[in-house]
Amino acid sequence: MVKSNSLLKTLRRINEVLEGLFYAAILFILLLELVPTLKASPFLRLLVWPAAAVALTWFVSRLALIFLDRRQLYGTLIDLPTLLSPVVWATILAQAVGETLNRLRPGKNLPTPATYRPKGTYRLPFQGWWWVGNGGPDPETSHSWEILGQRFAYDFLIRDEEGKTHRGSGRRPEDYYAFGAPVCAPADGVVVAVQNRHRDCPWPGLLDPLAWSIVGNYVLIRHEGGEYSLLAHLKRGSVRVRPGQWVRAGEVVGECGNSGHSTEPHLHFQFLDRPNVFLGLSLPIPFSGFLRKKEDGALERVPLGFPVRGEEVAPMS
Repeated sequence: MVKSNSLLKTLRRINEVLEGLFYAAILFILLLELVPTLKASPFLRLLVWPAAAVALTWFVSRLALIFLDRRQLYGTLIDLPTLLSPVVWATILAQAVGETLNRLRPGKNLPTPATYRPKGTYRLPFQGWWWVGNGGPDPETSHSWEILGQRFAYDFLIRDEEGKTHRGSGRRPEDYYAFGAPVCAPADGVVVAVQNRHRDCPWPGLLDPLAWSIVGNYVLIRHEGGEYSLLAHLKRGSVRVRPGQWVRAGEVVGECGNSGHSTEPHLHFQFLDRPNVFLGLSLPIPFSGFLRKKEDGALERVPLGFPVRGEEVAPMS
């Protein structure tokens, strides 16, 4: 069992690395087909073969991971209609373009928690206690380390004392504790963009095959120094702000939902250096003034820091 878990862990890590290369390889092949001047180069045409090999290697690695992990196999079979959606493939292409452009930014060093200096001070984007389902400042806890646009993103959920995120069977979005919970602006800023019309997926546990946006309903806010915060997967009709509106730190801007590519009601939150989820770099910005619940139930006051996957956290105010 230990060996099996170790193998799965190694395969997941390899798959994450190959996924980034897969996006770059697919983008290269597409550009070669679409741009005649590039296609005319014998050298670039020769590179198609290693690019295709990289893409195939990721595909084989992904299949191995799926068949070795029953949860992955079940999830893939269930999500098959979604995976065949044109929206998903358009998203993959957009993500590939964004990843490539981010890695090619001239003179741009990738931000890290040790080197990046936040321009503003930010609080947790909710009220009360939430559980960090995904996210952290390092490769071991990161939401998606190899995807630069989501490297320091977070998925926040609400759990009960038994560790469950829902009441009863959890078959409806309304069964989940996070569904309808208020989400807040992390700092003062100006609302740049919102979406409020995307439906909430009615089947928790599945990716909505009818989703036309991966982030679903969202609020995007510009803060001090050109830093942006994204609050995504919000409940349909719950967004309370509009573009151009000034918001204060802690102000409720919407409610947690299950819209977009969300397998259960949760808040997807991240900081970006640009107002675009595909073209922006994910920024490692710590939160100020929050409580962290330890395993023994004791509360730790954190003046400034990063929540980490598996922790329960709450803002102090």
